[in-house]
Amino acid sequence: MELILGVGLILVPLALLALSFGPLIQRMVFVRIAAAEAARELVLTDGSEERAQQLVRLIALNHGLDPDLVGVGFCDAAPTPVTARPGSACGPLVKGKLLQVEITIDGAAWSTPYGVVGDVHVRASHTEMVGLYRSTP
Repeated sequence: MELILGVGLILVPLALLALSFGPLIQRMVFVRIAAAEAARELVLTDGSEERAQQLVRLIALNHGLDPDLVGVGFCDAAPTPVTARPGSACGPLVKGKLLQVEITIDGAAWSTPYGVVGDVHVRASHTEMVGLYRSTP
């Protein structure tokens, strides 16, 4: 009787808790990668926020995440959904300017066979500098 209670009340919940860390770590890796790649794309495409958003959307799909849950913010602007049309928060590019991209994603904190428990908000930002010795328009 004690073995059944011990397994049912202690080991099964602990196993479910350990298995739930995978999606959280996946989201943490996603926001870091997406922020770095979007910031680099922003610098390389002369400030094209639309191209950076397309890249983030593609990275989200490659990670098996719903792009509707992903938010992107450029240059200290509040993150907006990656599916929305971007503005021009960064302004004109000048040599040495710092361009920042912030990525956010919302999702379930813990998924159980009986449903979802709680929400988690994961965020990361990355700053890239426009090259000092590059030609700008």
